[in-house]
Amino acid sequence: MTGWQPDRVVLVTAAMKALLADDARPAAGDPDAVGTAHLVCARPGRIAGCSLAKEVFGRLGVRYRPIVVDGDTAMPGDAVAELGGPLAAIGAAAPTAIRLLERLSAVATGTLEPVDGDVIEAHAVSFRLSGRDPVGDDGPSFRLES
Repeated sequence: MTGWQPDRVVLVTAAMKALLADDARPAAGDPDAVGTAHLVCARPGRIAGCSLAKEVFGRLGVRYRPIVVDGDTAMPGDAVAELGGPLAAIGAAAPTAIRLLERLSAVATGTLEPVDGDVIEAHAVSFRLSGRDPVGDDGPSFRLES
């Protein structure tokens, strides 16, 4: 399912604010260690926030390859995205990206109401269908798998 996308400046600004609020920075360790990981759906729902997650990971130098797109429905165990790059950066960006994906996906699923005037949350609302998807009260959730 495709729809309009928030402006790139809006996405970059939101990603940077979220990373700064979470104080996301790569942990000490081997700075040369690189690898891959996947973002995986833990609780089902409609996906929203892929563009913002991509910006969050990109700000720390991680490659984000989407497997699903905004508007798709994911089930537990479904991979949402493949990540590649410095392992410390993947680990640092993941909590912020997951938090944003969960919020926007909950808005898209209908389990959470959007904040008035938030362009990115308005984008998530655009993926709602009539009624709610059959999910719990908390909406979709995600986890990082190496």
